[in-house]
Amino acid sequence: MRYGTIPKGLKENLAALFGVVPFPMLDVLVAPIQARALIAAERASVFRMLGDGPAATAELAGRLNLDESCLELVLRLVASMGYVKRRGGLWSLTRLGLKHFGPAASSPFGNFVAFGAPQWDWISRLDEVLKTGRGVEIHQSLQGSDWGLYQRAMAEGARDFAEFVARELPVRSGARLCLDVAGSHGLVGASVCRRHPGLKSIVLERAQAIPEARRLAEQAGNADVVSFREADLLVDDYGEGADVVILANILHHFTPEVNLQILGRARRALAQGGSIGIFDIEAPASNSPPEAAGDAAALFFRITSNSACFSGADYIAWLNRAGFPGARVVRSALLPSRLLVVAKAP
Repeated sequence: MRYGTIPKGLKENLAALFGVVPFPMLDVLVAPIQARALIAAERASVFRMLGDGPAATAELAGRLNLDESCLELVLRLVASMGYVKRRGGLWSLTRLGLKHFGPAASSPFGNFVAFGAPQWDWISRLDEVLKTGRGVEIHQSLQGSDWGLYQRAMAEGARDFAEFVARELPVRSGARLCLDVAGSHGLVGASVCRRHPGLKSIVLERAQAIPEARRLAEQAGNADVVSFREADLLVDDYGEGADVVILANILHHFTPEVNLQILGRARRALAQGGSIGIFDIEAPASNSPPEAAGDAAALFFRITSNSACFSGADYIAWLNRAGFPGARVVRSALLPSRLLVVAKAP
């Protein structure tokens, strides 16, 4: 996947053909302005208001107490991205906009987009990270309401892969206890439990995350299969006798040495024959062609932690060292740049 400047129409295609398009200028200017316009529209409740029905720019500006001329520019840019359209002077959500931002959105991403604002601040630290190699420890820097927004954003992202994990993670018959390590909203563990009746999930999470995580689990209708226990995944033991341990989008935050310690705790928590599942962003192979989505994710996590994304071979090697022989990688064509690694405790 490449996110970039795509010529439209005869004139732009001719300009690109003859090499007179200033691609560096457009790449530096257009993508950031697009992203920021989308964030601003969500945070200003523009999509929520359009979910109530079509409206003119002046009406939206008046109802939301926004500057009309600036809102017009934001709406035009968001329209170029395919989320809104204007007919007869009235703005409305497109099919894509309804899917992600509408009142009955089938795949909502409003919280993830709104959380783009603090993420923007993290990304601005790239020059510093490039010089020092020290990333931004985001879980230490989150404050106040940003914790709740972060968790809601992560819950929206988890919907894309929770069912895949539940379908592919082997769970033995009669399993009763799942540990969702640093699982926040608990959606992934809940999906595994729904697929295996009788299984209950305990989310191991830091204290400040639990109130919002519990609310999200209740809101999703998962309180019957998900509960919460305060724990520090880097210090505390995870318990014992578990049938399943899940580590979803966690290990990219830590170094290989720390990840080995985490997997050691997971091994001690699992009963004989129990299963472990690691779901994460997959690091692009060094000899693979550059790819915007995967490489951008890898760089993002390099900025926002002191570690990086890893390969399937890395996870398998760590699992073997932690006492999980026979680990294997599972991928989905619908989840590019991501992977699931599964293994059983002998």
